[in-house]
Amino acid sequence: MKKYLDFMFLLVLSACANSVNKTEFVNPIFNQPLRPLSMSSGYIYLTPTSIDMRTPKDKNLIAGKGECELIENTQERITLKCKYKWIPQKGLLESAQKELQSSDPITREIAQKTLEIHATTYEEYYTYAVKDLYTNTCLRIEEYIRKLDEDYTKDDFFHSSYCVTPPAEYKSESN
Repeated sequence: MKKYLDFMFLLVLSACANSVNKTEFVNPIFNQPLRPLSMSSGYIYLTPTSIDMRTPKDKNLIAGKGECELIENTQERITLKCKYKWIPQKGLLESAQKELQSSDPITREIAQKTLEIHATTYEEYYTYAVKDLYTNTCLRIEEYIRKLDEDYTKDDFFHSSYCVTPPAEYKSESN
């Protein structure tokens, strides 16, 4: 009976530990807004169950939003499996609808693509990895994006770099 109770206790304990890892990031730095190192990327806000992408020009404008499942959660990296949609800025879809009537084929093609992008739900893996201390105020985080439905090689990844405020232990390691 004692072995059975010990086994049940370990089973419950392991289920609780696994549940905590699914609802919180092991490394709290992933709770910080990811500040882009590139002018073509926007801020990224992550939770274990969501992704919020902002426009490069204004961190207050939402560019895309989605629901995620946390599938990797370690001190060095996280991977989220996300379904998201791009959020059109005010007037964009109306403008694209009008441009479909243009006599210019390139304008019509761009308008059609704009409408398709905003009507599609995307499914991709997002991996964020801690890299190095870029500056005293920037711990570099690299982002790798891969579509769910594709076989891939290293060259198939989309890649961006971001900053978060480094914890004290990173700052002391660099001195």
